[in-house]
Amino acid sequence: MRLSNDFRSRMRDEADLRADRDIAETFRGRNAVEVAHLDDEALLAAIRSARATASRFGIADARLRMRFIMLDVFRLPGFWRESVVQTLMNARTGTPDSRFGDVCALLRLGAARTGKSAYVWWS
Repeated sequence: MRLSNDFRSRMRDEADLRADRDIAETFRGRNAVEVAHLDDEALLAAIRSARATASRFGIADARLRMRFIMLDVFRLPGFWRESVVQTLMNARTGTPDSRFGDVCALLRLGAARTGKSAYVWWS
């Protein structure tokens, strides 16, 4: 049996939607205050948008993709639009995952310098 590209695409879209709903439920449970300003549709839209942006940057590692989504949805919305982040993410060296790791290291340093280390949950 051979599946059409259209069928595979619909299945992938359905799986992404289920995953996005799971992420939204997790955010509502664990980060309720940070996402309280978003209704359910807006939260799902923000998650989908962040996922798509992470994908455009080529972030492949699931853990890093999730970190990108969390940052973009409620910790630092639009952080990736900053020129320094754009420069790092579009550099010719390393992989997209390692470049995003560099961005995360920069964010960690910035948070420490401003006394907001609690906003950085990764080590």
